[in-house]
Amino acid sequence: MTTQDIYEQLMMHLSSMGMMCPPREDLLIILKSNLTEEEVKVVLAIPSRTIPFQGISINQISKSIEIPMERLKEILENLTNRGLLFSYRDKNTGEINYALQQSAFGFPQVFFWKGEDSPHSRKMAKQVLKYYNTEVTKESYSTEPIPFRFIPVDETIELDTQAILPYQVMKEIIKKAKVVAVAHCICRQSMKLIGRECEHPMEVCMKFNDLARYIIDNGFAREVSVEEALEISRKASEAGLVHFTDNAIDNVQQNCNCCGCSCWNLGRIRRRLIPRDEIIATYFIRETLNDKCVGCGNCIEICPADAVNLENDIAVIDNNWCIGCGVCISKCPNDAIKIVLREDLKNKMPEKDFQILHEKILKSRN
Repeated sequence: MTTQDIYEQLMMHLSSMGMMCPPREDLLIILKSNLTEEEVKVVLAIPSRTIPFQGISINQISKSIEIPMERLKEILENLTNRGLLFSYRDKNTGEINYALQQSAFGFPQVFFWKGEDSPHSRKMAKQVLKYYNTEVTKESYSTEPIPFRFIPVDETIELDTQAILPYQVMKEIIKKAKVVAVAHCICRQSMKLIGRECEHPMEVCMKFNDLARYIIDNGFAREVSVEEALEISRKASEAGLVHFTDNAIDNVQQNCNCCGCSCWNLGRIRRRLIPRDEIIATYFIRETLNDKCVGCGNCIEICPADAVNLENDIAVIDNNWCIGCGVCISKCPNDAIKIVLREDLKNKMPEKDFQILHEKILKSRN
């Protein structure tokens, strides 16, 4: 097998995951820049038809590859330390299990979580941006069900709605997490590395539970208390950032705080490159209380989705693009804005838990 063949084989292996990496020449360049041929052989021995964070032991891997056990252990540990494989200790066997890094759950985040500025991270920033064009983004994340959702700013959701739907409240998601980590926003960090930095806060990307434990243990992020996580979330909202999380009720793994300048999802929605409902589940929408609106335009300036316009001195919402984030409410001097559940999605809700969500996504790829 030639060098080209083995990297192409790996590319196709990664394209069969639920959170897939679509095969492209630009992906081959990323793989060749980060993995030796020997490492590729090891990665190929790890199953791809699993949900994120579901791995196998070194003994299972060794059955599919002719590498001495000590050398195999060395390679697996090295790949894990570099963030190119996910690892965890199995609760039942006590063994370390290894899993592929799936798109949005380690790839390409690992290059940017630390906030490092190095020749390699700059190279990866350029290559990842080139790879994740609009077509690849849609292919990766336009699944059924949709893997992620937007959540409104906590204070903008009416109290009765918060009581009935606590899973739609960011502070409740944070409080339920067993472990919390905070890392650099990979979108803003990668943009910074190519000279397109925006002014929004950087260290606001939170991970929970399995993903948090992994990135803390391997030095990609720092552990924070629930109290600090709640403060990070509050400051992100004040900065006009949008809460983004897994489209699941239980065992949520991450919360990004996105901007329309740099982020892979909101940026493309703002620029009208991908329809909102194709890549992010959006359960809420904004309403303007016309009798209170004074047409000041404050909400137009802050809207991260560029979904508000003035018509006859009244703020009018583009319902096809509004993401119901609620960041506009803090800028309204007249309490003329409400965030409400979308009428067309009132009977729809996130999947019960992270595992069910990704089992359905994996099945849909068939």
